[in-house]
Amino acid sequence: MSGAGRQSKDFHFPALTNGLDFLVSAVDSLSGDNGQPEPRDVKYGVLHLQAAVETLLKARLEMHDPELVWTKIAAFDMRKHEAGDFNSCGVKVALERLRDTVQIASVIDPEEDSLTELGKLRNRIMHFGWKDTVVAVQARTIPVLDLLVGFVNTDVLPHVEQATEALSAERQMEQVRAGFKHLTDFIAHRMQVLRGELTDHEHATAACRSCGQFAVVLDGGVHDLACLLCGKQYGTGKDAAWEFIGSSEYVSIKDGGGAPNGCGSCGDYAVISAPLADSPEADTWICFACGSTFEGVCTFCEQATDDIVPAYEDICGNCFQIRFDKF
Repeated sequence: MSGAGRQSKDFHFPALTNGLDFLVSAVDSLSGDNGQPEPRDVKYGVLHLQAAVETLLKARLEMHDPELVWTKIAAFDMRKHEAGDFNSCGVKVALERLRDTVQIASVIDPEEDSLTELGKLRNRIMHFGWKDTVVAVQARTIPVLDLLVGFVNTDVLPHVEQATEALSAERQMEQVRAGFKHLTDFIAHRMQVLRGELTDHEHATAACRSCGQFAVVLDGGVHDLACLLCGKQYGTGKDAAWEFIGSSEYVSIKDGGGAPNGCGSCGDYAVISAPLADSPEADTWICFACGSTFEGVCTFCEQATDDIVPAYEDICGNCFQIRFDKF
């Protein structure tokens, strides 16, 4: 058939359709067959998930008022908007506007950690490359997918006015929900398999820096720590403590900054404050070398201890006595 006889296709992706298409692609890429996608698919899954976040938030802003999508609202021009010739706001600003201007009370928190971590992961992939396990990346994306699916169900779909657009959006979301369930079931199954190794260690199990799951057991007495779910290697407890505070001994010595504290049990300088599996909403002072937990750290001797003076909260009984004896 000649070119003149072919029917041309329009390239047309309105904001909502575009955002949901990115979301469908992200879920399909991340879930794969039997929860085991190829690394290349996972890479595009992360990129498309970040694109879905940005596009869907702005699509909801546009439903309320197109000018809210612009970085500088006062500069809004409908002709440029329709041509896509403008700078749009970022994720954090979009969420703030959805909360404060559109007044969606239940909107995602602009400071949500999982969105921040997704943005960082996307940037590393785009600009520097990134080495990690497929399972770690899959697990990291689940909290964002959960937030985004809830946002679309509650705050987007009910506000789609055109019947054909609403039907199309619902069909796309059916694909998303099926793929998301497949992905979450896979990670849940992996964690269930590990249950025997994690049970009774909740008081000394930290969340992995890569996958975010509570699967790094600190009281096993091993020299080389690793995440039981994704396999990330941390080295010694001291090495792991440095990584968890986002620094290194070399950087701290060269540029200054914080460092792990001394352990009152094993003596290693591997004590930091971190959430644990049995208290995920609060930080606990724990030694990454031996798994011992403490009430606090003395700011004078920098040793973790249970002997914190109640009235002062930041000094141990020994240091308090030494200081008291000077008077």
